Amino acid sequence: MTSLKNANRRVGSLFAVAALVLATITPGLVPAFASAAQLTERSVALSSSSKTATGVDYTVKFSSGTTNAGAVVLEFCANSPLIDTACTPPTGFSATSATATGFTPSQLDPTPRANALVLAGTIVDGGETTIPLTGVTNPSAAGTLYVRISTFVTEANAQAYVSTTASTQTGAVDQGSAAVSITDSIGVSAAVLESMTFCVSGIQIELNNCTTATPGGLTAPTLKLGEDNSGVIALDQAHLSQGSIYTQLSTNAVGGAAVNIKSGNDCGGLKRANVTTCDIAAANTATGNAALGQARIGIAVDTADVAPGALGTYAIAGGGSPFYNITDFKLNYNSDKSVGVTSPFGDPVLQSTSTISNKNAKLTFAASVSAQTPAGLYANDYSLIATGKY
Repeated sequence: MTSLKNANRRVGSLFAVAALVLATITPGLVPAFASAAQLTERSVALSSSSKTATGVDYTVKFSSGTTNAGAVVLEFCANSPLIDTACTPPTGFSATSATATGFTPSQLDPTPRANALVLAGTIVDGGETTIPLTGVTNPSAAGTLYVRISTFVTEANAQAYVSTTASTQTGAVDQGSAAVSITDSIGVSAAVLESMTFCVSGIQIELNNCTTATPGGLTAPTLKLGEDNSGVIALDQAHLSQGSIYTQLSTNAVGGAAVNIKSGNDCGGLKRANVTTCDIAAANTATGNAALGQARIGIAVDTADVAPGALGTYAIAGGGSPFYNITDFKLNYNSDKSVGVTSPFGDPVLQSTSTISNKNAKLTFAASVSAQTPAGLYANDYSLIATGKY
């Protein structure tokens, strides 16, 4: 787990300082347990895994395998994914105000709880069900958040849900569990049903399991872009200033995993405080790649392995025509936020299609400025979001 937030002091004239914040995912481990039929292909994705975050989107997916159902209970627990055991409500978590497209939310009867939600809607036998929740408040402490999923024949059956007898209650159909990692002040998420390890570091990750031979281990991926100008680190027109961070991913998810990058600024690039536009813009197809004398920021991606014993295939996302590559510095930005780094779940950077072990990738950020770039302190909070595909 590594997180960072950087800010550089204001500099004068034509210089701009870039501070980047990147986020990683926390490892998790979730066995699949239930005494009734199992829900398969379960996953949960979050638009933010930062603790205490409000208005968070949760996308829950699963496939049922016994019979049609008319309602589902989502119960969020801090202690265990085990069906038919007591559930400890996560401190600070609330789904009381959550809504779900295609489903009608209601509460348990007679004991409404902030950590349990009843959703009425059609759940088809053998089909995939997607539940897009909005308006969730994350727990106030970092750690693993377990999601218990239980389907019922009717909404009335679901409203009578009890944690310790879920699989034997009247109308119970299928059950299963999933997990996500809630982290310290970072916007990163992961669906973790089996196991996943994802880390990011300011130095190269030389060994397996997110370790390094360098004394002291991994370092915070702190990037201060710029050149030394009489003792002040600042961007200038004569340089394309660069800085790299290093990641390692392992997962036993049969469908592999995806890593997205998400911008904290709506404009995708770097901006000054109290300014709505990015004077250092995201280097995309419209603006062109980051280059000398241009006020742009972008990334290049390298999937070269350095950890011994790395297994599986890990590649830049996008198939035969990926947006990102090893030579060009750019960030996919779209003003309508439907795709790219400002979309709800970010922009695909890396992907695997099967289980992988200790696969490394390097992301190099690069930026420059023009003669018209206003002086000041520039920043953005970028997040790396890793999601397993089970």
